[in-house]
Amino acid sequence: MEPNPTDLNVEAGAQKLRDLGDACVVPIGGGSSMDCGKSIALLAANGGTVEELQTSSPKEAKAPVIAVPTTAGTGSETNSACVITNTRLGRKTYVMHPSITPAFAVLDADLTVGLPTYPTATCGFDVLTHAVEAFVSAGASAYSDAIALEAIAKVADNLRDVVKDGSNIEARSQMLLGSAMAAIAFNVSGLGSVHGTGHAISARLNAAHGQTLATMLPHVMDYNMSEREDKYIEVAKLLAPSGPATGTAAIDAVLQIRSDIGIDRSISDLGGDDNLLEVLVEDAVADPVNFSNPRPVDADAIRKLYQAAW
Repeated sequence: MEPNPTDLNVEAGAQKLRDLGDACVVPIGGGSSMDCGKSIALLAANGGTVEELQTSSPKEAKAPVIAVPTTAGTGSETNSACVITNTRLGRKTYVMHPSITPAFAVLDADLTVGLPTYPTATCGFDVLTHAVEAFVSAGASAYSDAIALEAIAKVADNLRDVVKDGSNIEARSQMLLGSAMAAIAFNVSGLGSVHGTGHAISARLNAAHGQTLATMLPHVMDYNMSEREDKYIEVAKLLAPSGPATGTAAIDAVLQIRSDIGIDRSISDLGGDDNLLEVLVEDAVADPVNFSNPRPVDADAIRKLYQAAW
């Protein structure tokens, strides 16, 4: 498979799994590996293509999934959702079914120690984005809020340290736990338009998922401020406790983290040109993850978000 796994990766893997017969699926790696592995388990039990699977009522997966994350990022080991690129559309799409929730997951921080600096940073920013979006989501609850806030605290205390020293096992452990917690929070609450806009960028430019979230998070926070300033104040208190307790301070703290860990990049830095803008807008509008954004978005709003991040 490849980063940002495609429907073709899943279809090839499903055929391999059918050839093996009775087996379990053990994805070892980051979110791409886990999403691909979970999707393989479901498609193998149903046949056809990923696109056909997404428009049907699939049968349960027969092969159990045992997830072994080697990055602190997606938290895909906690849920039944997979993000898979549709190669026909050039767009990120979803595969979901309760039967592909991992039977269990192995969270061993030692397995994350060898991860290079850049993916450590981008995956860690994914944790932060999951937690912040879960906290401000239209579907947030007291339960998801409590978990999301703890995940944000773990990122605040450990992300810079783990990027600076990848052998820091305590920081690695806390980030891995924070990754799972942030995902548990968004499994309840949903996410928002940071993911809606970021998915489109990563699909079109094959950029790291966490990098595209880092590019978009400050702009979406600013857009959502009128609806969630009270919650962004809580984020500011965790990310920059010695600074002012304001919503704007939360954005400033996110920008500072992004800079400190070396992933301060615009869409043009990632390879986007002016001809891509309307393609991204069309892709992002179609992403259902926007439904739980706290402030509704339309094509014009998304276009302005992209222009701000260009």
